[in-house]
Amino acid sequence: MARRFRPERVEYDIRIAHPDPRQAEAGATLWSTASVDAVISKPLPDLESLKDYALALVSRLQDFAEHTAGPLGEARSSAVRHDAYRRVRAVVREKDGAALAEVYADGRVALPGELDPDLRCRLTGLVNVGLPMVLRAVDQGGYENALESLVKARSVVNSLLQAVLNMAVSGPEPVPRDKLAAALCVRPADLEGWYAGQAS
Repeated sequence: MARRFRPERVEYDIRIAHPDPRQAEAGATLWSTASVDAVISKPLPDLESLKDYALALVSRLQDFAEHTAGPLGEARSSAVRHDAYRRVRAVVREKDGAALAEVYADGRVALPGELDPDLRCRLTGLVNVGLPMVLRAVDQGGYENALESLVKARSVVNSLLQAVLNMAVSGPEPVPRDKLAAALCVRPADLEGWYAGQAS
């Protein structure tokens, strides 16, 4: 039987600098929830319905982006608007906190079973360029540069961990919470932090 999706809330997030100064200096960021809308929705019967539901949030998310960016002046340049859109997202979640969809202000939607294209690109860059450069820096004694690069790599890996976890719990055959907790070496009760991207 095909899985039905039951949205329970929509979180509107802002990208912020990492609270650890060293990671923030290396460019690491986190998503911080600024607003939450409780929603009452009929169960959505398939992924296509979920995608339509998510796309309907784009206009609201764009308004949220422009509001959080502050006064943009009469000349709302495309560059300023684009930057504001990049700093926000909406996450549709079920009652247990599992993400059903990530919505971006430029109209992109990531559904269960799909990696965000930006994250996929960052991971590819890490494997093909970033990690080889770390090894080269270590071989040349550039330990400080290697450590800075590794902090950036950890940020990408943490984002990927969160994305894969959300995919695992949102797929047609969700992975049991106890198995996910064992794979992450955490207690089942701590999974909520991983869903929200608050784990370190």
